[in-house]
Amino acid sequence: MSVALRATGIRKTFGDVVANRNATLEVMKGEIHAVVGENGAGKSTLMRIIATLQEPDAGEIAFGEVDVRRQKDAMRRMLGYLPQEFGFYPAMSAEAVLDHFAVLKGLTRDRERREVVHWLLHQTNLYEARSKRVGGFSGGMRQRLGIAVALLGRPRMLIVDEPTAGLDPAERHRFLNLLSDVGEETV
Repeated sequence: MSVALRATGIRKTFGDVVANRNATLEVMKGEIHAVVGENGAGKSTLMRIIATLQEPDAGEIAFGEVDVRRQKDAMRRMLGYLPQEFGFYPAMSAEAVLDHFAVLKGLTRDRERREVVHWLLHQTNLYEARSKRVGGFSGGMRQRLGIAVALLGRPRMLIVDEPTAGLDPAERHRFLNLLSDVGEETV
């Protein structure tokens, strides 16, 4: 099995605070990894660096043949990302939010986009709430919508930061099963 993601020597500082010091990570295709550590240990910073949202002070990152630091756009096209904190326009419906992000991910054909949106709404147990405004969603419902957005466009890599926060045990189980299914094709 070949290495799909390799991050070596990642360093990131914020003034006097060292968020990452020589962080190294290797992930094989089909593997699911968890980055574990205390609050403030630099886990989210490392994920944002791999997702091209922050520039490291030092280090190299490769996803397959892509040099992530130099080819940010190529990485972003292959990436699904669920940050720890995110927001949606509260007046939009769940279906409209997913439809909007699907267009941004390049799903421009109406029928295909509608099928993908409905599939994701079913997978995240939001289909019955698809017409409701997301501003009225519970924390768990918003989290499931964020998961659906991250899965749009069949990402080759999926980065999720605290993905089960706010999910009840049944939804947590559903999400982990979904991750397992997606993980066969996705890092």
